[in-house]
Amino acid sequence: MKHLNTLLLVALLCTCARAQTYLSVERQDSVTTRLIEMVIPIDATYDVVNYKVRYRTTDAFGRPDTASGLLSIPYDRGLRFPITAYMHGTAASREAVPSRPGVQERLVVNAIATNGYITVAPDYIGLGDSDGFHPYVHAESEASAGRDLLLAAREWLSDSGIPHNDQVFVTGYSQGGHAAQALQRNLQEMPAGDDLTVTAGAHLSGPYSISDVMRRATLAESASIFPVFIVGTYLSYDKIYGLYQSLDQLFVPPYLEVILSYEEEETDLETFNADLVQLLQERGETVADVFQDSIRTQLEEDDPDSRIIQALRANDTYRWAPEAPTLLFYCTEDEQVPFENAILADSVMTELGSTSVVLESGGPRGHGQCVLPSVEATLAFFEQFARREPATSIGRPVELPAFGVSPNPVRPGGQLQLSGLPADGCTYEMYDAGGRMLQRGNVPVDGSIPLLASDRRGLFLLRVTLPTGDFAVRRVVVR
Repeated sequence: MKHLNTLLLVALLCTCARAQTYLSVERQDSVTTRLIEMVIPIDATYDVVNYKVRYRTTDAFGRPDTASGLLSIPYDRGLRFPITAYMHGTAASREAVPSRPGVQERLVVNAIATNGYITVAPDYIGLGDSDGFHPYVHAESEASAGRDLLLAAREWLSDSGIPHNDQVFVTGYSQGGHAAQALQRNLQEMPAGDDLTVTAGAHLSGPYSISDVMRRATLAESASIFPVFIVGTYLSYDKIYGLYQSLDQLFVPPYLEVILSYEEEETDLETFNADLVQLLQERGETVADVFQDSIRTQLEEDDPDSRIIQALRANDTYRWAPEAPTLLFYCTEDEQVPFENAILADSVMTELGSTSVVLESGGPRGHGQCVLPSVEATLAFFEQFARREPATSIGRPVELPAFGVSPNPVRPGGQLQLSGLPADGCTYEMYDAGGRMLQRGNVPVDGSIPLLASDRRGLFLLRVTLPTGDFAVRRVVVR
């Protein structure tokens, strides 16, 4: 009964025709607050319902693509929650992405959602349901994957009668920090037509400075325990920008053979990294020795005419001035992503005129140990700006005594006759007892509405919105 009463408060603003951006939304699991608190040490407020979303987007070359992502919704239909985009870190394989149940980083998405944020997490291009290669740390495709999932999720929420407000938050960790920064920049610089304005962002332990900090990490004389991140970056840019005719112009044997095996998807990321580490240790070399001497020289000289240097600079994400409040969080013992990325980003953003950037250190922690404090800092930061209004803030319920529905009960697949309504300008939505919208449309002049779900029985709610924006609700029994 609680959920039935809550449905009386549901409202929808958009009845205009538009191209559908989501292709399918599949309900997955429900996660209770108790379970969330058992697996991640964080306060949980709302149970969470998870959905896999398949949606339209474009790949790194601007071609149409179908991508997938996770949508996590706090289970309380009486409130209009903000929407948050969470951009995930480096995935070990095509299936190690948020839309797949059992993936560890999915817990971070649920941790954000349980605190009162409808949360989306794109799998990225080339991962999950998206075909082809994954354009690793490619700023443009990371941003488009996030932006298009936000649009698809918002459209489905409205079509499903699930209330949400106009706030948009953006965050991400590791590769996701780079992706979150790219997405927030994209939403700030190209807002026209989408109505996606960032309320606040939090970029966490990300490689924002590909052409400076990460380039210098490539040339470091110390051994790297994750050379795969560096090699994967250059593999990605070679594919996107067509830098070389073949990979032997970029990499040297015996590393080339290992790289080709990964590039052809014969090995996953973890195996690829282990093979690289083993070879480097056996040969007493550093990750810079993986490259041809000509490439290494271009990196050392930071040659502006070099196509590979130009590709690196094209994927820096920090040279802009955030308008929305923005948290840059890092840990000083991060062995995978140098914390200097955050220091440089803060300095440049401030120099470019931003007054909304907050730089925060998580102390002497490594990359894995930095995850939880960064999530806690993000939630505390976002909470300063988040709104959660009652769903009644859209329109208001009215009694409308003349409004009648017959026959009631009605048979499955039958037709309802509505009476006592204004002659024109009314819309309707039909919901089941769980709050799922089954059908919607304009109320015809003759007031007749056929039931589209011919095999469903039980108690339903019919909501009619008047031209004024106010609404009236009637219970309908189908049997």
